[in-house]
Amino acid sequence: MWEWGRIVLLACVLVLSGAVCTVAGAAGSGNPTNDRLLAMPEPQQAQVLAKSFRHGCVGVEAFPMGVTTTGRAKGYAYWSVRCKNGKSYAVQIAPNPKGTAVVVDCKTLEGTGRECFKKF
Repeated sequence: MWEWGRIVLLACVLVLSGAVCTVAGAAGSGNPTNDRLLAMPEPQQAQVLAKSFRHGCVGVEAFPMGVTTTGRAKGYAYWSVRCKNGKSYAVQIAPNPKGTAVVVDCKTLEGTGRECFKKF
């Protein structure tokens, strides 16, 4: 039940914040975890993200989708991760020191107007 609630929350935030997101291509996004990820080589980004949420994922590709710049979700970073087993996930990273993450399978986003591996 908790997992479903997190999926709904992530989908809602993605839908509501779409118009106010930008891609953070450099440090200084207001999200320390995002900035650390951006400083890593892509293979390491994928590994770190995959390890953070487990789900049996061995990360092979990471894709920074964007960071919200206004509103209640300001500073939240969104990444996509592709796993060796073929599954893909969207990861929402809070702008707090711990980088609290919410993870949703990319298939769950189908039909919501949002998709993985797409910059905002």
